[in-house]
Amino acid sequence: MTELMLEQEYYRFKQAIQGGARLVIAHQQELNKINVFPVSDGDTGSNLASLMETILNETSEQLSSSLALFERVADASLIGARGNSGIIMAQYFNGLYENLGEEEGNSFTSQFVKSAKLAVNHAYQAIERPLEGTMVTVIRSWGEALHEQNQHESIEKRLDHALEVAKSALEKTTEQLEVLRKNQVVDSGAKGFYLFVEGFTRSFNHPDLQLVEEEATPLTVQIHQQELVSEKPVHRYCTEVLLTGVVATKDELQAEISHLGNSLVVALNRGKARIHLHTNQPAKVLSQLRAFGQPVQQKADDMLLQYEIRQQQKAKIALVTDSIADIPADYLLTQQIHVLPMTILLGGANYLDRLTIENQEFFEQQKSGGERGTTSQPALSQIDNLFAYLATHYESIIVVTVSEKMSGTYQSVKRIAQKGLLSAPIEVIDSQQNSAAQALLVMRINQWIQAGEHFETIIEKAYLWRQNIQIFVSVDDLEPMIQSGRVPQSVGRIAQKLNLKPLVGVADGAGVLSGFSLSLAANESKMLKKIMKYHQKRRLLRYGIVYAGHGERVAKWQKLLSDKLGMVPAFVMPVSTVVALSAGAGSIAVAFEIDEGVKSR
Repeated sequence: MTELMLEQEYYRFKQAIQGGARLVIAHQQELNKINVFPVSDGDTGSNLASLMETILNETSEQLSSSLALFERVADASLIGARGNSGIIMAQYFNGLYENLGEEEGNSFTSQFVKSAKLAVNHAYQAIERPLEGTMVTVIRSWGEALHEQNQHESIEKRLDHALEVAKSALEKTTEQLEVLRKNQVVDSGAKGFYLFVEGFTRSFNHPDLQLVEEEATPLTVQIHQQELVSEKPVHRYCTEVLLTGVVATKDELQAEISHLGNSLVVALNRGKARIHLHTNQPAKVLSQLRAFGQPVQQKADDMLLQYEIRQQQKAKIALVTDSIADIPADYLLTQQIHVLPMTILLGGANYLDRLTIENQEFFEQQKSGGERGTTSQPALSQIDNLFAYLATHYESIIVVTVSEKMSGTYQSVKRIAQKGLLSAPIEVIDSQQNSAAQALLVMRINQWIQAGEHFETIIEKAYLWRQNIQIFVSVDDLEPMIQSGRVPQSVGRIAQKLNLKPLVGVADGAGVLSGFSLSLAANESKMLKKIMKYHQKRRLLRYGIVYAGHGERVAKWQKLLSDKLGMVPAFVMPVSTVVALSAGAGSIAVAFEIDEGVKSR
């Protein structure tokens, strides 16, 4: 082929890939609405759109050849894949690339046609238990039809024929799975792939055509507007991990974690692996996968919370906080509170606070000489995705973040909220607290929401209620506080030499030293006196106890405060790993609300 012909071929394939990606993105809400398998979590469209956005971004620049183009798609798909369907499609794209370029005498177009069929096995192998009536059925139908059509036909006619076969296969999915038949919808992942090949075909055959949403070919199976029938998920978290530096096989990865959940999908190519699993133990999944590669991306979406909201939404106002707020998992679920997990960077790997790493594992890594971890606020894309979901389910949104003086989370969330792209009004509140104190503010706001108070009234009261919350932290080991800058290094080193134990509080949103003691017992005695002084002067409404490490002292504190205050704590739980980074093992904290009522601003 001449250089001009190769350039034209490259341009057509690039237009086709981008046309397919844009058509999927245009239909993401439709795909979300019909998403009932493997769980009815309503995010297949969003997940596939995320994959397509990555592909569009990574193929925007000029590449050297059609083969380089498909290599870029393969790499981008492993990075951008989300959800069961996204990872299956990513594995298919990687199989497509792997089988290209093997027969140098053939044109690239003929290699593509052959590879489209060979890559089908890659898609099936990504799934632990493939089921017909899903995306893989349409992938197989399209790939085989494209390859087996009369080889003397033009590529344009072969693509048109394969698209018709894929359409027929998609429509039949409604009768192949019981949950699809019950809801009278096609499989959402299968339709996502069909939309991609429809956009691919039309853009390849008509390079100058600009596809828009309305131009999609209608299917005979229509979306029903009534609430889709769904089943309660067996496992709580839809967990995904991207590993780099992987030398293991797909079978080895599947064997390692298959017992931890279901809906296992593994896409693997050239040292990168994207893993999807529904599980109740995301931290254990990460712990075991770490032996096979470096975790660089991960997510753990709460499918059970999403299910509960679909079945019986408790309020019209969404309440969101970050993972630094120490709130029991059961309370978050029953009260339908959404959490943005902070990111922990440890040993070159990324973890999601409270989800994919636990305090005990963190402290064990520190004891074994591991490097000190660092933290970062939730990614902007993570915040964006959550807000997009909430805006479709709620009339308004309230976000309560850790103190702005302690983290950049408040500014990150505020930046997304100020875009003005959401249909629901949103208020981002700086709690001026952290840990258990932040949790108490969130719980108080939740009470107002559940009582049916208006959005504006709740916001007004929340800003004032911050002053009614206090926290004290008894610290055993000063080193983490010195390393994190919470205690000035010069003061901290002197205190260490004298074996002094600090008592830490929060004032105006910043951590402050409330004094030092010569022993842990004296430090705890000082903390108890401060708490009782508040109680005697103003009366405590509610309190919580949190701890870092094994928490041997927790039982003593729980009994002591229950006896002294005449009420049990609202919660007793391990502190966020993010806070544990600076508080250190052995720390214990008590947060409480003071009965001062609410005054006008």
